[in-house]
Order: sequence, then structure tokens, then C-alpha cells
Amino acid sequence: MNNPAGTLKVRLEAAMDGGIDGITLSAGLHLGTFSLIEGHPRFRDVKLGIIVSSVRALRLFLRKSARAGRAPDYIVVEGPLAGGHLGFGENWADYDLETIVREVVAYLEGEGLNIPVIAAGGVFTGTDAVEMIEAGCAAVQVATRFTVTPECGLPDDVKQAYLLAEPDDIEVNMVSPTGYPMRMLKDSTALGSSVPPNCEAYGYLLDRNGHCKYIEAWGKASDRSGGGPVSVTEKICLCTQMRRFKVWTCGHYAYRLKETAVARSNGTWKLPTAEQVFCDYLFSTNHEIHPPEPDTCSPALRAS
Repeated sequence: MNNPAGTLKVRLEAAMDGGIDGITLSAGLHLGTFSLIEGHPRFRDVKLGIIVSSVRALRLFLRKSARAGRAPDYIVVEGPLAGGHLGFGENWADYDLETIVREVVAYLEGEGLNIPVIAAGGVFTGTDAVEMIEAGCAAVQVATRFTVTPECGLPDDVKQAYLLAEPDDIEVNMVSPTGYPMRMLKDSTALGSSVPPNCEAYGYLLDRNGHCKYIEAWGKASDRSGGGPVSVTEKICLCTQMRRFKVWTCGHYAYRLKETAVARSNGTWKLPTAEQVFCDYLFSTNHEIHPPEPDTCSPALRAS
């Protein structure tokens, strides 16, 4: 409690103690993270990656991490069409992933740094992936397409909400206590659903002084309620509501997920498997989407 750096250090070192192969640092990148764990015996063995949304953020991190004598093993460049928290201000729509990717790749080349770049956020088709690789990426990171697969651990009602979503159902709001814009379905049940702050149990978003904007919003709403039911609308308790699957974060193109599944006559959906989604990324062209069909992968891929 009230010690975010110490908590991060314990969690990272526990992961390395447990034999983890790699860690991707995100969710509000801590510039001093490498220095927190540089004394761990596996510090140079574990693959460490970072997520950034600009060359500026990358430059700051590389400058700081140089003091630990170690560069990241890979860099995920996350654009403004990603789900969840965005590394941009409310003017997120003024940016695009490919431009940022090209800027990051050019910066690394100019610095003589051979660090793989991975594009993320809005890579919805195989063609999108190819375009990112042609822009200089070594790989792409994708999530939205896999959220409705049977292998995904999201509850069925959340998958259904994604499949029924239309473009107007997806919004970028400022309800996160972090102060960053956040993309989610506007029908997320956490919105307008007040829960008491549960920082004693979780406390993920407490700053070094023990503050959280949801706690502040809860306090103001309690004063207004006059002892009655408390309603908090301007912020949500991410610590609790994310654990309850009540915050339906999603990528910009979540409304296209219905194109990836087949609607049955009884109102249910034939969902694509994770393998089918993966194969669609490998073989689709011209930004096409292929709903699930038997044997959509090539025999050679299946044999491999």
C-alpha cells in the first residue's frame, strides 16, 4: 500500500523467480523499472519488452534504462485504435499507428539500435499485419479478433456484447481513474454502477501518496447522497470492476467481430477458433475477413 515502485519490484522479481520467459511492461510505463530489478540474477536472461505510443516515450525510457546497462528486447508500438487505456490525450484521433511505427523504426535505425518493433492497436486483418511488417515491424500484436473465440476466457455475455456491437456502441471516455482515455463498449455494466472503493484488497491504482481519483469521486458522491445510495458517474473503480468483467474494453474495430462469426438460426453464433483466426491473419488478402469454416488452414500449416 502506498508503495507502487516496491510493489512492482516484488511482482516482477516473483515472476522471474517463477521461471517466466518474458515480461512486457505496460499500463503506465515506469521509466525506472529496469533499475528496480537489475540486481535479480535473471535480469539479463528474461526477455523484457515495453509498450510505447510515441518516439518521445521511447527515447525517455531508453535513456533511463541505459543506466541499468540493458535495452529492451522488443518494443510494442501501440496506436490510438487499441482497446483499453490509450497512450494519448483526448486528441487520440489525430494519430495513426503506421506513422508512429515508421517514426519509431527510423529513430532506432538512426541510433544504431537493432530492437524488434511490434505493431499493436487496430491490426484487424492479415492485410493490416502485412502493411505493418512492410513499415518495418518484426511482428504484430493482435487481441480483438481473439476475444470471441472459444479459447478466450471472457464470459459468454461479454462475447455476445462484442458480437452485437455497432460502431456507435464503442466509445473513448475519461472514466478511468488513471486520467488516460479508455476505449470500451458504452454499455459496459461498470459505467454508472457504483461500488465502494476496495483499495485495501487490490489498490492497483493508488499513487505513492495513497490517492485514487475514484476514491475522491466516491467521497464527493457520498457527501451529495445525504446518507442515501451513492452514485458515481464520472469515474469507475477499475480495481474491482475489471476483476468482475464489468469493464468491456475493446479495440476500435470490435464492431466488425460479427463479420468473423456465423449467426445461427437459433440466435447463437458459430465462433471462430483461435486457430482459424490465426490462419485468417496468415492467408487473407485485400483486408478480407473469413468466418469459420472447416479446414481453413493449409495442410502444410497443420502439419507444422
